[in-house]
Amino acid sequence: MNNPVAVAFAIFLLLASGGSVEASAGQCRQLDPCRCEFENGQGIDIRQMLLKVDNYMSAMDPITQDKYFFHPCQDIPQLPSDDNKVCSSGVGYSLCRYNNAAKTYEKLGTTHDASFQTGDNEQQSLVYKLNSVVTSIQLLCLKHDQSYLYVKQDEAQKLGTGKNTTLFLFSPYACPVTIEEISKPSTGGVLLILFLIGTFTYFTIGSIVRFMYLGARGIEVIPNLDFWKDLPGLVRDGVRFLQNGCRVERRAPDPDSYDAI
Repeated sequence: MNNPVAVAFAIFLLLASGGSVEASAGQCRQLDPCRCEFENGQGIDIRQMLLKVDNYMSAMDPITQDKYFFHPCQDIPQLPSDDNKVCSSGVGYSLCRYNNAAKTYEKLGTTHDASFQTGDNEQQSLVYKLNSVVTSIQLLCLKHDQSYLYVKQDEAQKLGTGKNTTLFLFSPYACPVTIEEISKPSTGGVLLILFLIGTFTYFTIGSIVRFMYLGARGIEVIPNLDFWKDLPGLVRDGVRFLQNGCRVERRAPDPDSYDAI
């Protein structure tokens, strides 16, 4: 399905399934090559496409017969045929083009060359920039169980004068979703917040009680002051205890102690 009829069919699916080409308002800040997030906590996450794509997604330009091979989120070396190993060299490719006129392959970018960008109409795109070649993949939300990749046709491209190329990716994974990092804080973060709240409450309430009810002033308002003064020494003794293999260090008795007498 790489012809105008197929494109029209995809647009029909887009409208019939209630899909939308509009994303959440505002810039989408990139998290990694597969995800970006909006200020409202939602974002785009196309990682699930890896489970649906065995090797790569492909699209053909109906005018030039050029073929585009796209693999999201990670680079791969697989191609139908690449005798010169242009796209499959190094770490592989995330986006590759087969030039039908020259019968050669051209690497358009790896995952490190991709970035999320927001257009004038707040449309999200995954843009690949390699050398002076720019290829944009517009992410269009399609509430369907399959994803489709097509080549956008414009006047510059039809005349063969356009250096940059735009592809359409119709996919359910291009729809805004709740990003996990925003909706579910990490366990470590929760514990750290609880620790800070507990410490602040301990010192605040303890200081107020000692100041108002016990008449403490100055440094004496700190609750359990003797413990905090002894804490550095306790930590030092604990470190020595661990360094000695959890054995009590033998010391000479204090001259004033009972054992010395």
